[in-house]
Amino acid sequence: TMLPLAVVGSTLSGVILVFSFIGNFLIIVLVFKKPRLDTTTSIYILSLAVTDFLNACIPGPLFLAALITQKMPYNSVVCNIDGFFTHFLTYVSTSTMALIAISRYYCTLKPNRYKKVFSTRRSASYLVSLWTFVALFTWIPVIGAWAEMGFNPLMACCNWRFFHKTVEMTFTLLVVIVFIMGSFLIIAVSYYHVSKCIRQHNNQVASHQGLSVQEINVTKTFFTLVLSFVVMWLPTFTAVFLFRVALREMYPRLVGLAVPFFLQVNSAVNPWIYGAMNPSFRKKFVQLIKRSSGNQVNCASTDRPTTHIEISRLEICHQENCSIEKSL
Repeated sequence: TMLPLAVVGSTLSGVILVFSFIGNFLIIVLVFKKPRLDTTTSIYILSLAVTDFLNACIPGPLFLAALITQKMPYNSVVCNIDGFFTHFLTYVSTSTMALIAISRYYCTLKPNRYKKVFSTRRSASYLVSLWTFVALFTWIPVIGAWAEMGFNPLMACCNWRFFHKTVEMTFTLLVVIVFIMGSFLIIAVSYYHVSKCIRQHNNQVASHQGLSVQEINVTKTFFTLVLSFVVMWLPTFTAVFLFRVALREMYPRLVGLAVPFFLQVNSAVNPWIYGAMNPSFRKKFVQLIKRSSGNQVNCASTDRPTTHIEISRLEICHQENCSIEKSL
């Protein structure tokens, strides 16, 4: 049974990696080629794409190699790199989604303060500070001499191997509270108030017309984002928490492998959630593919210039003044 499982797992992982690499690479290219990089939206969507792209370039291939060989196919140095980026990119991804949720809350409910609180410079500094904090947090077990990075055959990747059970449980609980429960709470509360505000505004302005197409798209995107977060992250960290705290001796192999699989799937899904659901972004997406394949000639002279990129239908802000009236 191990051989068929290895073949199926390796094939599935390879397909996910291809989709993740291509999707995030195209988004990075679009952000640099099409929109201005002086917008808050571009900074955040670029940060997410870079995070998922790194996940497809470092932990993903190493996980695939472990699935194929059914063992640790690299030395301790690579294992340290694999373990660091697995934890670091996971924490950064959830934290960035929470930061975007806060920016959407300000953009919709506090538009007068949004431009100041989430200016381009401040948004960049938020992300730099976030990445620095997460990088330091990831190495806390090493700094405190609590753990070392080691290969976990159940998950086919490298992660923390703690020296004491109490420290392991404490650190795991801290991760769940700060990066999972905290991020999910921020996302849920922020998007709930944003969606509620849009409905109230729409009812006041155009109650006789019912829901606008814009509002429907925004609501669908909010729902997709929250659903994706719940489906991908909560089961993953629940499985990790159970492994760390309760079920290590009886931990099923399939559940262990599901953890890195879910992380890779999330990186592959994000480009389509944040990009393809937006019609204008999807149009540029297709144009870029056609141009790269040589099917479109001199499209630079025929395309309308793009002023900025939206983060799917979460961009209810028109330009940088975040006017709800103009975006609806």
